[in-house]
Amino acid sequence: MYTNFNPFQSWTQGSSGQTAPSQWENSIPTIFGALPYPYDPSVMTSYFFTAFNPNIFNCNVVGPKNQPHYRIVTDNTMPGYTAVQDAAGKNVALIEWKKLPAIEIRGMVPKQHVMTWLRLSSNRDSRAMEVRGVKYFWVPRDKTINLYAASSTHTPTFMARINRANGAIVLEIAPEAMHAGLLESTITACFLLQCGRNIDQ
Repeated sequence: MYTNFNPFQSWTQGSSGQTAPSQWENSIPTIFGALPYPYDPSVMTSYFFTAFNPNIFNCNVVGPKNQPHYRIVTDNTMPGYTAVQDAAGKNVALIEWKKLPAIEIRGMVPKQHVMTWLRLSSNRDSRAMEVRGVKYFWVPRDKTINLYAASSTHTPTFMARINRANGAIVLEIAPEAMHAGLLESTITACFLLQCGRNIDQ
C-alpha cells in the first residue's frame, strides 16, 4: 500500500492552475536542496497514524509509550467534515470538505481555506504554513516531507518530518516544534498532506 511513496503526489494531483506566490514566498530563496537535515531520532517525538478504518480519514494517532493521543474522525454527510480530536474526544481541528475545503485549528489557526493555510509555492516545490503568525514551510526530501521554520536572518530550523513505515504514517517532531506548540498543527497538516484529497481548489 505504501510502496513508491511520492511526497508530491497529494500536493499536485487534480490541481488547476497555480496559486500566486505570496510576498513571503518571494523572500525565501530556492535553497531547498541545501536545507539542514539534523535528524536525530533520539530527540524526536514520534506519532503514528494507524488503525485506518478503512483509511486515514478515520484512524488513531498514537504517541509516546504507544498511547493514543488523537483521533481522526470523518463525517461523510454533505459537505462532510473531518475532526482531529484529542484523547478526551474534544475537537482541536476541523476541516470542512466543501468546494473550497476550509480549516480551523482551535486557538492557533483561524478559519480559512486549506489552500491558503498550506499555500503551494509558485514553482510547486514547497508549501507555506502559518501558525500564530509564524511562518513555516513543508519541503519534500527523498521519501519524507520536512517542516522548517522560516527565517530571513539564519538557516531555516528543522522542525518535523513525515515518513511512512510498517503500514503507518509517521510524524516525527523535533523539540523546537514541541516547545513552539506545533503538535496539533503538524498533526492536522500531516493528515491534509497524506489524505489524497485535492486541497488546492
